[in-house]
Amino acid sequence: MNNNIESQQAQTAVAAFPALNSLPDLSKCEVEPIELVGDYWSPEKEGEKKRVFFYDFSTLNVIEQATGEERELPIVRFIEPANGDYRLILNGSARLVGQFEQMARTLVVGEAFEITYLGKKKTTTGKFADSWSVKRIILK
Repeated sequence: MNNNIESQQAQTAVAAFPALNSLPDLSKCEVEPIELVGDYWSPEKEGEKKRVFFYDFSTLNVIEQATGEERELPIVRFIEPANGDYRLILNGSARLVGQFEQMARTLVVGEAFEITYLGKKKTTTGKFADSWSVKRIILK
């Protein structure tokens, strides 16, 4: 009976995905060097730096802790060199995202930056927000 169930599952898969028999052998394919499961970068102390390549803008669905409501958080995504590979990192700090949005017309995917976390700074409304230094890296 187990073989019958497996056979039915295989037939269902072929029916749902008609090109199944013409797919390439994945064991012979190359894997891209970029890890696409992004890590959210939350700096822990002032002076923390990252040297990264700009990738794009996106959004994350997040839950507001105070209300429990879901909302979209604008984020900026970067590619960071890591142990011979590359990983995707993201950040949703309004000031950092805003800085990159201001440069959006001239930004190029792959442009290099050094981003330094400057700590929490008091805003004009009396609240505290993350503060950043963003510098372009001159590639040689």
